[in-house]
Amino acid sequence: MTTSSENRISPSNAVTPDCVVQFQEASGIVAEAKLGLPKNDGVWDDDIKQLEKYDDDLTGWWTKSEKIPSHDLVALVPLARAVKFGDRLRRGMSEEKWTFERKLAIVGFFKTSGVKDFLSLKKELGTLSLADLDERLRESRQIPIALLITIYNDCKFVDHMPPLPYTLQIMWDHLFARYAGDQSNGETGTVPSLEVSVEQVTKDLQEYFGFKSNGARSPEIPRTSWVRRALDTLVSAKLAAKSREGEYTVQYKRTRSDTLRKFGKLCFELEQKMRSVPPSQLSLLPGGRDSEANPEG
Repeated sequence: MTTSSENRISPSNAVTPDCVVQFQEASGIVAEAKLGLPKNDGVWDDDIKQLEKYDDDLTGWWTKSEKIPSHDLVALVPLARAVKFGDRLRRGMSEEKWTFERKLAIVGFFKTSGVKDFLSLKKELGTLSLADLDERLRESRQIPIALLITIYNDCKFVDHMPPLPYTLQIMWDHLFARYAGDQSNGETGTVPSLEVSVEQVTKDLQEYFGFKSNGARSPEIPRTSWVRRALDTLVSAKLAAKSREGEYTVQYKRTRSDTLRKFGKLCFELEQKMRSVPPSQLSLLPGGRDSEANPEG
């Protein structure tokens, strides 16, 4: 979406809310989600400023003009922090640290597990323009996780670049395992060589675990640069070789160990090694300089 020239925080700039909901062509909701909030509420101000950025006549809605008459703002935060987040919000408003012209609600969420898993939502502060929705969220509303997976598939990436070990773990455990297929006999320890490309890996991750673009304002997730960085890291770790630009040979090995921990340790060790290399020699290492450039591109 794009802010207007009158935006108090970021005028005439592209913004990427975590969630956008439109109700026909008359109203909508723009939400910012926080999977976790630190105990120190003094650092929450940036999150509130992010919400203030969306308190604007935004462009990018699903209408011919890409605008709608009005929208509400929602902060999606862990339920355990929702009350304190609301207190921080109100205190800042009284101190004129931030102001909001549109309706703003704080909605807490939490996951409950059992025979079936649910994501529960409960409004803790504020009001929403749609009276029915506002009333329903006064009490905890349970959404089956299975329903979310049915609608959104088993998405493992969002619009923010994840830690490198996480990307490597998803590629190794979920995508490369598919590629290996009949190339091995299925026994732990077999090492088939996988011929892969940045383009194909990116496309398959978007297809099975991310998002494909469905319009000019819909980014592809994960991005090509994230995948290239991950593959270059495998080269640095001698788990892959670069055959030509954008193409790699991966020495894939099935394992029963914790691959996230494995790649976390690997990335830490590579980071320590990189710090010991003079800057003038970084370009000589696989992925040394180029892979760090524009990691979000």
